[in-house]
Amino acid sequence: MAGFKWAGDRNGQKNALIRDYLIPTATAIEAGEPVDFTQGTGVIVLAHPEALDDPILGVATAVHAASSGTSIEISYSPTAIYKYHASKTYSATGGSTTTIVDDSLLPATDDFWIGGAVKIISCAADSSLNNKILKITDSTGSTGTLTFAAQTAALASGDTYQLCLGNHAENHLGYDLDSDAMNPDFDADGGNVLRFLYAEPDLMDMYFVFESHLTVS
Repeated sequence: MAGFKWAGDRNGQKNALIRDYLIPTATAIEAGEPVDFTQGTGVIVLAHPEALDDPILGVATAVHAASSGTSIEISYSPTAIYKYHASKTYSATGGSTTTIVDDSLLPATDDFWIGGAVKIISCAADSSLNNKILKITDSTGSTGTLTFAAQTAALASGDTYQLCLGNHAENHLGYDLDSDAMNPDFDADGGNVLRFLYAEPDLMDMYFVFESHLTVS
């Protein structure tokens, strides 16, 4: 499932807290999408996911297609932990046999990405690198340079990749979401809701909590 999937709860809850919420029949929501709630209306898409400062209601557990009824199941615990599998693709602005460079990455903090991983989606110089996961051993914040073990060909501008946070980034609060609210946006760091807990970089899986939930019951 794309987006965010319930993976546990910091309060020790063994099962996800899920209930039906009112939703306008015309509203389309994806499974795994964080949502909000407006009194008098019901569940709504996040108004400004690219500036994630407002609390959320929870995360949709199933698709709600437009014109498919007025009920949707939401995972609503304010202490829920959600797993996100890296699925947003970024474009490199440079690279080498030991680095990939993306000068838009945030925050611009040295060593922030150490312990994380990159998954090469497309390498023009050597397609055998495609889908390879590389552990990040060093990172330079000012240039967006991620360092890994030497590869058979150089990464370059225009090559594409996916990215997983690591243990040097644990407890970071600040990433916004992309425009459809299904992915953390590693190019946008200024929100006050999405906190990174930990990751399994070999699997490209990351675990987050949404702070300052708005719980409606």
